[in-house]
Amino acid sequence: MHVLIALTLVLYILAATLLWRQAVRSQSTSWPLWVVPFAAVVVHFALLWNYLQSDQFDHLNLASSLSSVALLLAALTLFRKRRSGGLLLSPIIYLFAAVTLLVVQLSPANWGPQLSGGVGLVVHVVLSLVAYAVLMLATLYAIQLLYLNHVLKNHQSRVLAGYLPPLMVVERYFFRLLTSGTLLLAVSIISGFVFLDNMLAQGQAHKTILSLIAFVLYAIVISMHQVLHMRGRPLVITSVIASFILSLAYFGSRFVKDVLLSM
Repeated sequence: MHVLIALTLVLYILAATLLWRQAVRSQSTSWPLWVVPFAAVVVHFALLWNYLQSDQFDHLNLASSLSSVALLLAALTLFRKRRSGGLLLSPIIYLFAAVTLLVVQLSPANWGPQLSGGVGLVVHVVLSLVAYAVLMLATLYAIQLLYLNHVLKNHQSRVLAGYLPPLMVVERYFFRLLTSGTLLLAVSIISGFVFLDNMLAQGQAHKTILSLIAFVLYAIVISMHQVLHMRGRPLVITSVIASFILSLAYFGSRFVKDVLLSM
């Protein structure tokens, strides 16, 4: 097990290094850029599955939640790498996945609140994690959009043109991911009200309210873009704010319960 953990960490670090070298040197795509991150994602999934299975999937704590999101982000990044609007932040995603995997292995599997609620709760949790991962990927595209705008406004495009993706391509992928993630978020919220009885109960109300606020902000951004054909910095910044609120909803309360209240 320790060998597999060390191997995964090495694979993620190697994947981040290869992607960064490709970006700054504008190198052509080669097979290690696909094989190395793919192997890291596969082994990460196996280790995370083994970690959750060791507790009969009875707990989903802060560490395993973060690692699950990181795994989904790494998998989505691997898929998006085939597109011309690939993320410049891909190396950071892989390094983040490596850190979360290490945190998981240092955390007890039975840490955090116990899960109970059957299949409905599992559906809600899975939908929530997938929605969050897609929206965080959209947020990373938003950050890349802000950076590209900064580069163009400061006339640095000639120096960086070798590895910067086209602005319009990044913007198109940003809105596609934002729309998909918002729809998934809506389904996850609805599933919570359908399958769970305590979405507005004490201890859950703040999470539900913050998630709804984030959803409304995402929906406004999408509506302004689709209906009024707006684009640019205000919409991008609003989506980043919504992602911050959603992060507070998903992980802020879990941090308080799993870490602060257990001290």
